[in-house]
Amino acid sequence: MSNSRTDVLRAARDILGEHSLADLSMRRLATELGVRPNALYWHFPNKQTLLAALADDILGAVAIPDTGLAWDERLDRLASGMRRALLAVPDSAEVVSSSWASGLSSKAITADIIAAGSAGGLSLRDAEAVSTALCQLVIGLTIEEQTRAQMERLGVTGPSGRDFGGEFRDGLAIILDGARTRRSR
Repeated sequence: MSNSRTDVLRAARDILGEHSLADLSMRRLATELGVRPNALYWHFPNKQTLLAALADDILGAVAIPDTGLAWDERLDRLASGMRRALLAVPDSAEVVSSSWASGLSSKAITADIIAAGSAGGLSLRDAEAVSTALCQLVIGLTIEEQTRAQMERLGVTGPSGRDFGGEFRDGLAIILDGARTRRSR
């Protein structure tokens, strides 16, 4: 029986969950699926396109808030949902960051963030800037949190005592306050 694209992405997530991004190779993925590596190329021409699809799949779990909510509440929910989706899969923030940098990922969530900002009266440029700020806060802080957790698991470092959740909420509040101020201009 052949594996579907969904099966391949699920297996890739499992490897991230059990091991790390460094352990996610096409060969290992093929072994997990019980196929030869060339069978994966039917779905993904290379590892970079696999990672981009995985990034889109991970962020596809973010619930899109109802348009009836206030625009700033929508932004809060999108950023918080993005963070939850990334924290659910080890090393996923790094996967998303590299996929976005490569230009191979759809970055669909950015369109939702821009739409929420625009609905609140922000100019397109300001809505795009808010999207950049929110995404960089979520991805950057989550990379730090996931890297720190991995270091602690491996015994490289002890507990940091950092409150990543608090840092996220504080950073999000600052960005939303700035967006509200920009909107009132």
